[in-house]
Amino acid sequence: LALLGELWPLVSMRLNFFTPTKKPTGYATTADGRRKRLYDTPRTPWQRVLASGLLSAQQVRAVQTRIEGVNPADLTRRINQIQLRLIDLSRDRTEAMTASRHLDMASLEPSIRRLQTTR
Repeated sequence: LALLGELWPLVSMRLNFFTPTKKPTGYATTADGRRKRLYDTPRTPWQRVLASGLLSAQQVRAVQTRIEGVNPADLTRRINQIQLRLIDLSRDRTEAMTASRHLDMASLEPSIRRLQTTR
């Protein structure tokens, strides 16, 4: 449980400050009459809040101080390390459960291998 408590703020920070997303803005019609979804330019949730003008200057400074000096690559590496520790902690139980229920874990191997290369 402590690992999950450590993981959540890191994931939240990466998502809100370093992961740009596209938001749907509407539909258009193509030349052949099909509907096409329109999206805005990718921005992080933090950039969207800044652009909205809802925060006071003091609130903006407080958040900018919080994210100042955070390296997104280091943040991602730390998240991956915690995820690997969680996988290691759950391995025995998972293997016992899959054996008792005859589940195929081979399909998860590519994901596990991808995480393990970041160690």
